[in-house]
Amino acid sequence: MQQLEAALPIPPQVVAALTEAVGTIDADRAVAAERAYLGAFFELHLRHRDQHLLSQPSRRYPEIEFIP
Repeated sequence: MQQLEAALPIPPQVVAALTEAVGTIDADRAVAAERAYLGAFFELHLRHRDQHLLSQPSRRYPEIEFIP
């Protein structure tokens, strides 16, 4: 949201609603988590190496929630 808000003229009520829906996380931290989870996905499905990152919540990325 930080980058989107800086780049576009978004009304404050829309920013608040989007923040409520997706939460807040530092952009660099979000990119690091995305890279880790995407890497784990491709390792599992292309190389058949399970890093267990996709199996359960991780202490390394407590911001990530698993939704059933």
